[in-house]
Amino acid sequence: MLNLLLLLAVGLALLDWFAVWNEYEQMNYLTKPGTLIAMLAWFWTVGGMQGILLWFGMALVLSLVGDVLLLLPEKYFIFGLAAFLLAHVLYIIGFNQPLPQPSLPMYVLFLLVGALGMILFAVIRAGLMHKESRRKLVTPVLVYSIAIELMLFSALMTLFRADWQPIAAGLAASGGVLFFFSDSLLAYNRFVTVFTRARFWVRITYHLGQLALVAAALLNFTVM
Repeated sequence: MLNLLLLLAVGLALLDWFAVWNEYEQMNYLTKPGTLIAMLAWFWTVGGMQGILLWFGMALVLSLVGDVLLLLPEKYFIFGLAAFLLAHVLYIIGFNQPLPQPSLPMYVLFLLVGALGMILFAVIRAGLMHKESRRKLVTPVLVYSIAIELMLFSALMTLFRADWQPIAAGLAASGGVLFFFSDSLLAYNRFVTVFTRARFWVRITYHLGQLALVAAALLNFTVM
């Protein structure tokens, strides 16, 4: 799994974090999509885009589209949100191939993730309702919130599945948590309260989350 493309992806991610920290916007226009392009190239060369891996690879493609759209003016935000929504749907499908057998841990985990999602959405909704111009985003954000909760649930469920290797499941669970945390930070900073270095922390957790998710898929569905 270790090759020059992975090192390139990590290097571009580090440059991107540096650009965000120092607010080098022109550099960010290159490093943000560049990181996902390198990550996608690495994923392609190691595992290809076939079988179950297709879902994870296409999730990366849509995440790249979302990254580009979120670099554009505010009017493109909803399109970026839609791209990431579809990316989460693809991750959900990938993690549930095949569908897991119902179990007590599944039900408990579903309730816990659902409760966490409800609390976070209530906070974000309050921020959206505070400004009339943003109230139209309540429904799209709700749909997105449900999608990312299901993605997190699906990633965490790998910890309890016999068809997932322990290391791969650990990466999947970590990636799901990091991606969920990244999106939560982004929404909180954008719609509730602006906080220092928000973009930096959003970007770090996002890149690490994406890398962990696709590395988990490669470990579990390819022969190393």
